Amino acid sequence: MPDPHRIDRRQFAGSLAAASCVVATALAPSGHATAADKPAADPAKEAPQADASEKPVPPSEELLLLTYLMQRYPSEHFDDAALQGIFRDLRGDLARGRLLSAFPLNNSDEPSFVFRAYRAPQLPQTEQSQTPLQPVK
Repeated sequence: MPDPHRIDRRQFAGSLAAASCVVATALAPSGHATAADKPAADPAKEAPQADASEKPVPPSEELLLLTYLMQRYPSEHFDDAALQGIFRDLRGDLARGRLLSAFPLNNSDEPSFVFRAYRAPQLPQTEQSQTPLQPVK
């Protein structure tokens, strides 16, 4: 019987896309200015400002992962202190992962140990164990 809590790759991708949309929506400016709110300005002056404006910065990996975790495992225990702790842990884990990924490895690199199966010490053989088994009559 399949596990009802198991998530396949399509569900994961959908959840990740939804999480990124939620984060992008949360970080986007919420107020929309109408034409009546803006003062009349020269169109020539507005054109350079549109070109000079930078693209919005995408949210960090840590924030995306935190949002995903909050959506995947909703809980009333997620207060500010807990979320800050989780965010700190995610940031540390991602930094360690980047550090490990930056270390160059070749195909010939392998662990520095040799695996050998453990064998228990042999028990001393007694006289009974040396005789072949006799059929029961």
